[in-house]
Amino acid sequence: MLSPDMAFGSRDRLLPASVPFRFFAAALAFHLAGWLLLALGGDSLAGSRGGPGTVMAALHLFTLGTLATTAMGASYQLLPMATIRPVGSVGWAQASFWLMVPGVALMAAGLATLSHTLAWIGGGLTAAALVVFAALMAGNLRGANQMPAVRASAWAALGCLAAMATLGLTLLADLRFGFLPDHRALTGVHLGLALFGFMGMLVAGFSSILVPMLTLGQAPPVRSGLATAAAAGVGLALLVAGVFAEGRMLTVGAVLAGLVAAALHLQAMEGVMRGRMRKRLGVPFLMIRAGWAMLPLSLIVALSLAAGLDRLNAPTVFVILAVGGWLMTFLFGVLQRIAPFLASVHVTMPGRRPPLVSSLAPEGPTKAHAALHLSAIALLVLGNLADIEWIARVGAVAGVGAAIAIIVFALQVRARALKALHAAPPAPRSRTPGNVACST
Repeated sequence: MLSPDMAFGSRDRLLPASVPFRFFAAALAFHLAGWLLLALGGDSLAGSRGGPGTVMAALHLFTLGTLATTAMGASYQLLPMATIRPVGSVGWAQASFWLMVPGVALMAAGLATLSHTLAWIGGGLTAAALVVFAALMAGNLRGANQMPAVRASAWAALGCLAAMATLGLTLLADLRFGFLPDHRALTGVHLGLALFGFMGMLVAGFSSILVPMLTLGQAPPVRSGLATAAAAGVGLALLVAGVFAEGRMLTVGAVLAGLVAAALHLQAMEGVMRGRMRKRLGVPFLMIRAGWAMLPLSLIVALSLAAGLDRLNAPTVFVILAVGGWLMTFLFGVLQRIAPFLASVHVTMPGRRPPLVSSLAPEGPTKAHAALHLSAIALLVLGNLADIEWIARVGAVAGVGAAIAIIVFALQVRARALKALHAAPPAPRSRTPGNVACST
């Protein structure tokens, strides 16, 4: 299990603070941009059926801009601390940022304005950033012998990342040239590989490190993590096979395997929560638990789609629950705990006590973000189930408020960390004769 003591003793493996926090800052900016695009864009939010436009652009701002960018920054920082091996090259990690951010921005702009050229340039830059990320993570994993379940999940995530990126570029080309036989079906595979392959596998692997660390609990059994990775791998393989074999039962089997993987993962996490030493976990873990609840819910909706029950805007509801409900809710719950922790590690100087993590984490913005974010997801789902546009649009406005709240949280964490960094060290207490007499 990764502990705070291990982290404070791992300064040789810590990246410069600017590297992970630069990724996190970009993710928050993309998060706000995505919600603004949904709130102000001209495309319908109730019953969107995909295709280029503002909704598709916002989806990629959330998936690539928020989720993948955060995953990159967190992986660069946390995986080396877990594997006890430094990142192969800080320079290449920084280069991946400068490829990723303009790439996502250009791709989103191209999708929103129906510009194939912008979308392709952005897609190419984004793919290059992901290749650099995958190479650095693969180099770190190859020499690591610790945590077999984490390594299995990370390797699976990198494999899904390669397939997802290749298929994504192919889908972008198909928008221009129209050569794919079934664009919609392959879009489903691309989405599944992105959400449940790349991000899902990373979440499952890192959760076995982060949740015990943040709760002071015991790490889940290795066999549980390996079983989760195996079940998820079967599901993803069936998903791909179901498209190319045009077999509905294979797709149904893929979702059922995903439900098994989700059940194994959530059972392991619940075991960690039951045995934790830290009892008061606050708003961040309310978000984490809400994200966990929406994982099986999103898969149940996916099962209805796989079985051919496309009712009540089910495809859109699935995307809302999987992207906003499960992944983003979980992600922001973790960020609200891990960002102050990493800030505390980075501002601690030799010979000085580290600042309390709780002293760096403001409570007001976290409560506002939780209320607005969960309201946004609920209103978007309700608007699609009722097929009422204004309800979904109000949900998007709530999402804008949530994005602003989490940015305020990040700015306050930064301000408090800088204050702690520049604070003068306490002067040593002098032992006067009077003090000595009193102490005896």
